[in-house]
Amino acid sequence: MAAVEEVWNSNFHHAFHMIQSFREWFPYVSMDMEFPGFLRDTDRGASESVRYSDLKYNVDNLKPIQVGLTLSDTSGHIPCAWQFNLSGFDVRLDPSSAKSIELLRRSGLNFDRILHEGVMVQDFARSFMLTFVVGGRNRLHSWITFHGLYDLGYMIKILTNAPLPDTLHGFISLVQMFFGRVYDLKSIAKSYNGFMGGEIGLLRMASILNVDATNIRPHQAGHDSLLISKVFSAMKRDLRLVEEEFNGQLYALSSTVRPSARNFNFVVVPPLRIQFS
Repeated sequence: MAAVEEVWNSNFHHAFHMIQSFREWFPYVSMDMEFPGFLRDTDRGASESVRYSDLKYNVDNLKPIQVGLTLSDTSGHIPCAWQFNLSGFDVRLDPSSAKSIELLRRSGLNFDRILHEGVMVQDFARSFMLTFVVGGRNRLHSWITFHGLYDLGYMIKILTNAPLPDTLHGFISLVQMFFGRVYDLKSIAKSYNGFMGGEIGLLRMASILNVDATNIRPHQAGHDSLLISKVFSAMKRDLRLVEEEFNGQLYALSSTVRPSARNFNFVVVPPLRIQFS
C-alpha cells in the first residue's frame, strides 16, 4: 500500500513539489477533510435548501484541521498520499463538537502539534491554486470524494478565504470552477446492489470490494483519501463503472455539479485574493 506522508510547515514546499512532479501522470485526485464536527445537525429528510443552509453555517463557523490528497492513474497506481496538517484551529478556543474532538484524538490527531507546526491555510490555498487550478489545470483532473459535500465546502472556504456563497447555486458554481469533474463514492454506491443504497461507511465499502485497509488510520485525512482512491479503483474494476454517468452527483444533493462551460482564467494575488476573468 502507498505511503501516507505527513505534511507540516517544515516539509510543506517539498510535498507540493512532489505533487507537481506527479500531477501530469496521475489525473485522479482523491480528497478528504477532517474538521471539528458540526454545530448544526441536519435532519435526514431535510430539504436541499435547509441542507445547504446547515452546510454553510457549519463551514463558515468552523475551521478545517487536515486535508488529505491522493493521486492515482487510470489503472489505480498510487505514487503517494499526503496528509496536510493545517494550523489555525485551537481546540481550547475555537468552536467544535466535543464528541468529534474526542473521536479525532482517539484517531491519533495531536491538536497542539497541528496548531504550532501545521501549514498556514493561506499557504496551502496558494500552492493548491497554482498546482491544480491556475492556467486551466482545473480541467485536467477528476476529484474523488466520499460523502464529499463538506469536503468540498471546506475546500471552497480555504481557496476563497471567504464564507460560502449564500445560495446552493452559488456554491455549485464555485465547485464547477475550481474542480470540474467531481465524483462521490457514496452517491455511486446507491446505483449498485450490495451497498445498502449507499448507507454504509468507507471501511465497510472497502470490505465489500475486498480492498485492503490494514494500515489505514480512519479519521485521518491522508489515510482516508488513500482508501477513497483504492475503493474508487476497485469500483471501476469490479463494477465496470462508467465514470461519466456519475460525474457531478454528490450524495444528499439532487443538483448536479458539472464542469462549467465557461473558460475561467484565475489569477492569485498575494496574500490571497483570487480574481476571475
